[in-house]
Amino acid sequence: MKVTEGIYLIPEMGMSNAYLVEDGDKLLVVDTGLPGHAKKIVSYVKSLGKDPCSVETVVLTHPDLDHSGSAAQLKQLTGAKVAIHEEDAPRLAGEKPWSEAKGAAGFVISIVGLFIKLQPVRPDISLKEGEKLGPLTVLETPGHTSGSISLYKVGTALFSGDALLTNGKGLFQEPRMVNEELGRESIRRMATLQFEYLLPGHGAPVEGN
Repeated sequence: MKVTEGIYLIPEMGMSNAYLVEDGDKLLVVDTGLPGHAKKIVSYVKSLGKDPCSVETVVLTHPDLDHSGSAAQLKQLTGAKVAIHEEDAPRLAGEKPWSEAKGAAGFVISIVGLFIKLQPVRPDISLKEGEKLGPLTVLETPGHTSGSISLYKVGTALFSGDALLTNGKGLFQEPRMVNEELGRESIRRMATLQFEYLLPGHGAPVEGN
């Protein structure tokens, strides 16, 4: 689904959102959904008349299974480089547990992990605040995870990952946070930015004010 010029919400991705961003003749994928969604992403790229090899970068807002689960397979299918914040890179690579969640949320995630396995992938690009990925600028928005990022296309769109969510009606929701103080500071920071579209990791995109 076309969101605006050069930005697409990839359909039929289940519980989480993934996006395509045009960068000239190249494409960036923002998040990849659960394991098993890589071929859906490739099919959507083809439906736009693009070659899957035009996917140059897969950028992950954080390493949770529902966002990074298809990154390894998508890298294999397209030859893309995988990018994630340096704080979350060890989780994606399998060097640390992939989730930081504690308590009841951590228990549920551990049970899910028994049935759905994350294929580790060593990132090609470790990201920091202010770095550029095509038309997108990396913003550090920790709280949901220690290395959560958002991606900002100045004046146009903010890809918030799980730093800020919406529900099916486009109403804002706080995510589950491993650090509430940092997470709320990240939300306050995002509220100062100018953009036409909020593109969250879960829930409906929001257009306008």
